[in-house]
Amino acid sequence: MARKRVIIDCYTDEPAGLGVPPFLGTHPRIVFGELKGKAEYLTIDDLRIFSAQIKLTSSKLDPPTAKTRIDLLNRTRSPEKAKQLLSSADQIIVVAGLQTPGKYLSAQPAGLKEISKLLKPLKATKILTGPAASIGTQQMGGFAAELPDRGIFDHIREYKFADYREMQPAFTKGADVLKQITAERIIEIETGRGCSRQSGCSFCTEPLKQQLCWREPDLIIEEVKKLTQNGAARFRLGKQSCIYSYMKSSPEKLEQLLSGIKALEPSVFHIDNANPAFVTKELTELFVKYLTPGSTAAMGAETFDPEVYRLNNLNSSPENTLQAIEIINECGRSYGDNGMPALLPGINILLGLEGESERTLELNFQALKDMLKKDLFVRRINIRQVVPFPGTRLYEVAGDRYLRKNKHLYSAWSRKIREEIDLPMLEKIFPEGHRLYGLLAETHEGNVTFLRHPGSYPIIVGVRQRLELGRFYDVKVTGHMLRSLTGELI
Repeated sequence: MARKRVIIDCYTDEPAGLGVPPFLGTHPRIVFGELKGKAEYLTIDDLRIFSAQIKLTSSKLDPPTAKTRIDLLNRTRSPEKAKQLLSSADQIIVVAGLQTPGKYLSAQPAGLKEISKLLKPLKATKILTGPAASIGTQQMGGFAAELPDRGIFDHIREYKFADYREMQPAFTKGADVLKQITAERIIEIETGRGCSRQSGCSFCTEPLKQQLCWREPDLIIEEVKKLTQNGAARFRLGKQSCIYSYMKSSPEKLEQLLSGIKALEPSVFHIDNANPAFVTKELTELFVKYLTPGSTAAMGAETFDPEVYRLNNLNSSPENTLQAIEIINECGRSYGDNGMPALLPGINILLGLEGESERTLELNFQALKDMLKKDLFVRRINIRQVVPFPGTRLYEVAGDRYLRKNKHLYSAWSRKIREEIDLPMLEKIFPEGHRLYGLLAETHEGNVTFLRHPGSYPIIVGVRQRLELGRFYDVKVTGHMLRSLTGELI
């Protein structure tokens, strides 16, 4: 008798690769493909409902005077069907791993503590895979990593491989998992693994998980074609440490990849990670040519303090980061038919790195302020506290020493960034009266509906109406919050 296997997607968020809804990550698709499609796909939301024995009603999932239950929103089956699958499973394969903790509008990823608690009563053989299997996970920046509980998991399996062509059948067969997911997802596409630098950043987990290898355009296009045949239309080239480094920054290979995917007519086609040191005008023009409007090149600036940059062997010097932001602005700030600029830079700032001081925070603020004065558009500034994962140089050399030393400074400093940088930046990019088209209603909070474009780091718009979720709307900007907009329906 064939084994009854269940894959539980607990959602992944890595330095290279996002799998938190509305995204669908690469890890559960590869597992499904390796099992040749002979498995059932569930989410952590399905497991939460099963474990709590929640009786689902519309008022419980989406209370009229409270927030939408994002921890239950991304279920895939009825509670009865999920119970049947979990109770009868011989093998449960858990895909998990958060290594860039963040806030999410319409999903709640699971850490290992929650997963272990929910799995404990189940009798099936339990296998942990995904990023958590290699170096752990953590939902909150500034805290120690959670490591797998070997008393819960019977096997812990890392996904490492040397050759993309050998893995191609798993990638293409993995596209069939979409048949078990009712909601349309943005599909995270893997273009490569590992880091293009010989020695990576002090905090980064990517070099620990895989040596550098790139995936040829024909393999990627074949997978995207199979995904489109299964109903997918939204894609992001996000599963790589730097999309500008693709195939040794070859313009020919990059255009082959971009044009091949564009020919499949996706409704959303975006990118994610970009090392500022590799940004060039030639490559940026290719992205602007082939991507759909509203994409963001998220760049790991991490700091604008030259000493912290040096001590942590970071991707890009402050000077290189500024130059990259200028190049992307020059090529990508014209507005598209959805009301969004074609391509804008995003900046990641990381707190708690080796050598950090109060002066570091001042230099970071001043660099961002200068961008505002120079009329440079920056789509979003992510501020995170580092998680020192075991195996990284930061863990060995400094651990959480600088976090503990400077944590009392972070709250007021972050507020200053939001008020004096983010707010006027949003007013520049999205002036009052600006129109945005095709926003998806995702969650409620009382009488307010939160909408955004499907895609990479979309701007959130709050509308003071309780709109039907899952539908698209056009809005006019009426005001600006610290990191979001208010609007009204057109």
